[in-house]
Amino acid sequence: MDNIEIKDLLGIEPYGEIGLEVTKASIKGISSFLNVVFKPGLQELGFMFSDNVRRWRLKNILRVLGKAKGKLDFDGKQLNLTANARVGLSIMEECSAVDNDELQDLWAGLFASSCTPDGRDDSNMNFVDLLRRMSSVEARILDYACKHSKKYIYPSKLIMADALSVSFDQLVEITGISDIYRLDSELDHMRSIELLVQGSFIEGGGGFSVGDEQLDADISPSALALNLYYKTHSTGVPPIEFWGDQLEVLDKDAYNDKSEKAIEKVINQE
Repeated sequence: MDNIEIKDLLGIEPYGEIGLEVTKASIKGISSFLNVVFKPGLQELGFMFSDNVRRWRLKNILRVLGKAKGKLDFDGKQLNLTANARVGLSIMEECSAVDNDELQDLWAGLFASSCTPDGRDDSNMNFVDLLRRMSSVEARILDYACKHSKKYIYPSKLIMADALSVSFDQLVEITGISDIYRLDSELDHMRSIELLVQGSFIEGGGGFSVGDEQLDADISPSALALNLYYKTHSTGVPPIEFWGDQLEVLDKDAYNDKSEKAIEKVINQE
């Protein structure tokens, strides 16, 4: 019993000596980007080069930063944007344990949207906390809900989503999961972190309704969910411009007018 050797519980052995060379090459490709937008990150990458576990985490960080680099159209030249140190380091820490491609895309988008002209904006810290608590299944639900829900812009210029529900079969297709109990848990968690619109236990309002034998799922995205989606998919574009022609104007004089003129009317009103 004493002679049994247990190793590589995390499945990172492939990132040993062979992975080391790949990681070195990846670092070379991303170092100029970090040197411009986030110099504290360079030191963090160097520290993580010391063993296999850290190299596995480093590999994940490099993939996320590579995606962020693409989102910012960085071509090796000057880029007048800087990531807030607190936000940037938090994103690197959290994404280092994420090897799911869909979640990495979201982390990359969040890093890219954290880069601002003065580097002082730390507002994305709220979304770091949200994103680190999400599973890959929840990321798929969020993506579908924010893409397919009808969105309204109010005279206050705030943006909200209309109710959205899908059948159980649709939910299985969206998530790739057919286990009802897991799906119920995922939806409950999304409701608990306020990514889905809140509702009562009987009525549903974010997930399954116990009284619905058809098991339709309410996946109406909250305003917070729309903001998270915006923060992980935009790079400096204002929300109204980002959502563009997906917005329907809620205004007494132009309730169903989707034209640009009507949207401008709401945006420009005093």
